[in-house]
Formats: sequence, structure tokens, C-alpha cells
Amino acid sequence: MRKMKGIFAAAVMVMGLSLAACGSSDSGSSSSGSSSSGSSASSSGGFTFTSGSTKIEMNEDASKVVEELGDPDDYFESESCAFEGLDKVYTYPGFHLNTYPVDDKDYVLSVDFMDDTVETDEGISIGSTKDEVTEAYGEPTEETSSSLVYEKGDTEMTIGLDGDSVSSLEISAVTEE
Repeated sequence: MRKMKGIFAAAVMVMGLSLAACGSSDSGSSSSGSSSSGSSASSSGGFTFTSGSTKIEMNEDASKVVEELGDPDDYFESESCAFEGLDKVYTYPGFHLNTYPVDDKDYVLSVDFMDDTVETDEGISIGSTKDEVTEAYGEPTEETSSSLVYEKGDTEMTIGLDGDSVSSLEISAVTEE
């Protein structure tokens, strides 16, 4: 049941991101994120995610990442609203890897956590408490009753809250068209 809720939530998030991208002609930030190991600062100072031995940096060449991660459990593509080409979503155990196209090449847009089987390097996962998040990352850049947003370098980490519990987690690139 918990896995189905995670899959449903992830599907809704992906659809919402697609609609949000299509609804605006501005270029700006995009999102998604997650895997089995985490988010730490990359050489550009942004959040990263590690799945197994694969370190995933936002805005990096997605072909290398997909090759290292291996065959996805599922794959989806659709015409991009924000870029010329196809947006692609690769589903791996516990997370989605989202990409965006630029000049016939795909780049990592975001990693979305789908369930509590994956966590950041700092140990934050779906189900963690708000206090655990602020202990791991400090005070957020933005905060509402339902989310915490952290910015680092050219990345953003958005943590959805259901009460005092983490209900979603995404690490995303801040992109410019």
C-alpha cells in the first residue's frame, strides 16, 4: 500500500511539473530528485544524489548517469514545453530521474524520491521529521506550512511536508532556456 501511494504521488508530481512547465513561457527552475544515497554538495556547490556508486549531479550529461544506473524499471518521454526536444523520465527503485534536452543532448533535471527506501547522504527520506531536516540542512531558504526549500549553487531541494513529516523530496536543477 505504501509503495502504491509513493508511485501515485510521484506520477502526480511528474504530471504537475509537466503542466507547470507548459503553462509558462519563462525559463526558470525545474525540479525532481532522489536515490538510495543522497544529496551533498557537488563541485559547483549544488545538491547531488548518490544511488549505489553513481553520483548524480544536476545539469550533468544524463547519458553517462543512465548508463551507470543501468536499465530503468520504467521509461517515459514527452515533448518538452520548456525546451526543444523530449523530456524523459527514468524510473529506478525508489526514485525518478528526470532529464531535459538542449542541443540534441539530455541533461539531469531532477531526482524525485518515491518512497522511504531512498535517502539523502544526510539520512533524510520520506517519513523523516521536519526537525530532522532542519538539523541536517539548517534553516531553509523558503518555508511554508507544507514545504521547505533549500538552495545551493545551481540546484534546489524541495521537501514537501504533511504536518511534521516529510511527504516528498526532490532535488532539481535551476535551468535557463
